[in-house]
Amino acid sequence: MQGRDLVLAAYRREESPRVPWVPFTGVHAAGLAGYSAQEALHDVDKLVQAALVAHDLYRPDGQPVLFDLQVEAEILGCELRWADDAPPAVVSHPLQLKGYDALGDLAVPTPSEGRLPIALDATRRLVESIGNQTAIYGLITGPFTLASHLRGLDLFLDMFDAPDAVGELMEFCGAVAQRMTELYASAGADVIAVVDPMISQISADHFRHFVAPVAASVMEHIRTCGKAASFFVCGDATEVLAPMAECHPDGISVDENVDLKIARSVAERYGISFAGNIPLTTVMLFGNEVDNMRCVLDLLDAYGGPGYILSPGCDIPFSVPLSNI
Repeated sequence: MQGRDLVLAAYRREESPRVPWVPFTGVHAAGLAGYSAQEALHDVDKLVQAALVAHDLYRPDGQPVLFDLQVEAEILGCELRWADDAPPAVVSHPLQLKGYDALGDLAVPTPSEGRLPIALDATRRLVESIGNQTAIYGLITGPFTLASHLRGLDLFLDMFDAPDAVGELMEFCGAVAQRMTELYASAGADVIAVVDPMISQISADHFRHFVAPVAASVMEHIRTCGKAASFFVCGDATEVLAPMAECHPDGISVDENVDLKIARSVAERYGISFAGNIPLTTVMLFGNEVDNMRCVLDLLDAYGGPGYILSPGCDIPFSVPLSNI
């Protein structure tokens, strides 16, 4: 089986010869190719070159095109602060400045806007060059995280004070996620990963009320497009793992803040895959080669089997030593 086959088999919880390996290289790949994060995320040739360098070094079974949860937000009017060794950060929130009345001025992205031409062209080129052997991941910003980009921290109070407005915003963010799904699917991505780290900051009740209806629609849309659907969360998302699974993704992906035994239990209960969770900082960044090998062997011993995908807990930091991976 090719690596791509192993990844897709894991999403179907099928038996396979070994556990698939999916490093979320993100801007780390830029560093491997000698570029800053900002250079790679603004230049399709550099982005593709960086991804191919990571592919040759790490021999992944699946790989993201880029790991940047600000692509949609930038198109929708958020200002970004750029760094050389990390993805950009959102520093302004249009709906915080103008209020929810400005929601009507926003429209779902088109493929020619912002940095989408770079992301989509890179996807097509990677599918053509390595897609026969490696599952290509298109990462999109989850609806709640995108809502927080647009509204800022006021979003958390709004769930109590303006629930109807939050509902409208979530519907819009879900429509954006569906459009992004279509664009990445058309470019040839095998897996659409809905990356929604901010859901780790809300209760299961709030998740089910505000996020679940929209997220379930996005997962269904991903399958309608013929792709595997991954629901990706960072932080201590233990309380919302079951509600995430109830949205019917093909798999959930978690970081080291979640006990992988719990993630496996949820995945088995709902018949989906689970991925994780090599610690990014304590092991990958500040550990040595032995620490990393020991961690991976422990994960394989404990969780290897149908449905498990070995991966870092989130986007690999820019400066993780090559030898550790």
